[in-house]
Amino acid sequence: MKVSYKWLKDYIDIKQSPAELADALTEAGLEVEELIPQVPYFNGVIAGKVTEVAKHPNADKLSVCKVITSQNEKAEEHQVICGAPNVAEGQYIPFAAVGATLPKGFKIKKVKIRGVTSSGMICSKEELGLESSSEGIWAFDEPTPLGTDIYPLLKDKEDYILDIAVTPNRPDCLSIIGVAREIAALTGNALHLPDINVPDEKNKSAQDLIHIAIEDASGCHRYAARIISDVTIDESPTWIQKRLEAVGLRPINNVVDITNFVLMEMGHPLHAFDMDRLKGPEINVRSSSPGDTFTTLDDKERVLPENTVMICDNTQPVAIGGIMGGQNSEVTAATRNILLESAYFKPERIAVASKKLGLTSDASQRFERGADIENIITALNRAASLLAEYAHGKVLQGVVDEYPRKHPQKKVSFRPEQVNRLLGSSFEDSFIIDTLKRLQLNYKNGVVEVPSFRVDIAQEADLVEEVARLVNYSNLPSKQYTNIQYDVETYSKEEELSFLKTKLIELGMMEIVTNSMLKNLEAKPFYDGNLVHIMNPISDDMTTMRPSLIPGMLKTLAYNINRSNNDLKIFELGRVFLNYRVKDIPEQPYRLAVVMTGNRFEENWAAPGELIDFYDIKGILESFVEKIFLDNFQFILYDASNIFSANETIALQANEKIIGYCGRLNEAVTSHFDIDVPVYGFEIDVNSMLQYMRTDRRYQPVSRYPFSERDMAIVIDRRINAGDILKLVKEEGGHLLQRVKIFDVYRGDKIPEDKQSLAIRLRFQSNERTLSDSEVDAVFTRIVNKAKQKYNAYLRK
Repeated sequence: MKVSYKWLKDYIDIKQSPAELADALTEAGLEVEELIPQVPYFNGVIAGKVTEVAKHPNADKLSVCKVITSQNEKAEEHQVICGAPNVAEGQYIPFAAVGATLPKGFKIKKVKIRGVTSSGMICSKEELGLESSSEGIWAFDEPTPLGTDIYPLLKDKEDYILDIAVTPNRPDCLSIIGVAREIAALTGNALHLPDINVPDEKNKSAQDLIHIAIEDASGCHRYAARIISDVTIDESPTWIQKRLEAVGLRPINNVVDITNFVLMEMGHPLHAFDMDRLKGPEINVRSSSPGDTFTTLDDKERVLPENTVMICDNTQPVAIGGIMGGQNSEVTAATRNILLESAYFKPERIAVASKKLGLTSDASQRFERGADIENIITALNRAASLLAEYAHGKVLQGVVDEYPRKHPQKKVSFRPEQVNRLLGSSFEDSFIIDTLKRLQLNYKNGVVEVPSFRVDIAQEADLVEEVARLVNYSNLPSKQYTNIQYDVETYSKEEELSFLKTKLIELGMMEIVTNSMLKNLEAKPFYDGNLVHIMNPISDDMTTMRPSLIPGMLKTLAYNINRSNNDLKIFELGRVFLNYRVKDIPEQPYRLAVVMTGNRFEENWAAPGELIDFYDIKGILESFVEKIFLDNFQFILYDASNIFSANETIALQANEKIIGYCGRLNEAVTSHFDIDVPVYGFEIDVNSMLQYMRTDRRYQPVSRYPFSERDMAIVIDRRINAGDILKLVKEEGGHLLQRVKIFDVYRGDKIPEDKQSLAIRLRFQSNERTLSDSEVDAVFTRIVNKAKQKYNAYLRK
């Protein structure tokens, strides 16, 4: 944002020099990147007169000129080579004699050009740093006393431009008045806003001539307009032109210049339509449809992104809202009646449309950061009053203002004591409140009312930052050292997940972390529901969110096996993504998975390698659930053949709910990942597992009394699960039964074909006394009788 020092002084009394002001703004958070003098320093340039112009003998486009710098009859004539097409005899010009220094340190020397000596230079405004480009030399409009030093004559042009890097959260500073408002807060000087007097035509009303409808209320929150009739298109006054040139804008005509002037002055974009070219006449604000095109003021036909805010008349679009107008309604020399627009567009809509179109304007830069919706009428009236004065237009009575849903006054809860707590300061509450008041942030009863132009203030910390800015960060107390707390507070969920990982590591597993995104073909076999697809995947290998941890782990196995790392025991704990519905967030539960392949133990001289089998993975799972105190669990036979092999699969059940599966992975699944060796694994729903874990278990001392063991060989039908028998034994054994273990299974000629014998060892023990044989026998008999009653079981002889 380029800001003119002179222009700022129209609104506030500034005692600081431009350099001092630049430092103060930078310290307050508005970094001044460069301070640019409008009249850069030069010396040795004086007024001269061209007395003769002749063609250069050796160059068609050069002239040999004679220049005098004194009225003395014996004054020296300077011979100068000039390439400007507009040099002519009799002109009064700025002349840089030999030894003069031009801007940027360029020194004039006596030189030969194409064999002819040149002693000095006839200067253009560009060479003196007064313009960015010049088409010829600077010929003075009026005779100037010869020999007069030119630099002091430019005092009336003396100005400095502050090039401010305005951060995206401060759109209020994208205007001269916005920066003046900051200076007023910093210095305490009063702000002088321009008086606005609109000379309405009492017998004509704008509402009778134009109709405005906002169909796209989400994209345009407010749209206001005034009508100015009988305007005369001409040059704008010199003072407006100079103000625009100072901040880098090229004057065009009085109507366009006035809208640009108000844009830079107040920060609110305006647009002038030739009203006679609007059909209806009416304004309809709607969103674009796919395939719509529009020709903008820069004579380019553009394909409009869908949902772009468009300003339309009765039949066609006439402007891209908040970005650029169109050729079909632009102001020309023939324009007589003007519809002046002042609106508020949703920042996100403007930002998206501007980026997709590749089209940025001064208006879009302000709208996409957040304009001041309550400044719409003020800016509109300011421009209307200037058009009445400098375009001789007649302003019709009234403003047509469509404001469907009024923006509420923003209020932020604030505790003055928080300033000292966060800044380490010791300011009085009254000082803090007065400091905020300088920024028009008024405090009352624990609440600060935020003006509509401060879109960046949303919470208490923002208000604390405002106090720090105005006090100046360098004035805040500092410490020689700071205590840094390196411990990061953990939450209960993190502690639980960490606990699960630790137990698997204790069992010899290695943790891995895989990508959450997979190929669709890799994810599909692991889930029957709606997969979560990536709208804009960065590659074909990452199109779908994983529904299971196992496919990513199989990719890791394949990678290692291909590099001869064959013995692997790995686990992963992470989220999966399930049950996706359009415009809804998918479920993201935690899962825990283990996969194993290769040898059970490393091959050595004393024992050959043995491949792991189903009982290894079952043993890992069984040890794991015992370590984590999973309550009331059992393993049941289960056919999950879509992932696991049908005849080598069990399910983990807790409180009658299946929470995981374990077994050998289906060869059809592993072969898809180019794995041709057996792979075993399990996957558990962590959320359900945590629900059934007993975290209230406490250490129990080892009994001082001896235990008593009994073995039983119980015959049952083959169709009865061993787990059901163990469950019955534990229930009937009561508190005296400390341990139950199956140590043998027999099927043979000693028992019927449809039967099997389970050899079970029972350990009885009390923490209070030594158990008698009669006590143990009574419990043992109760168990046998219950098994006979429930499962028709009997003891093997």
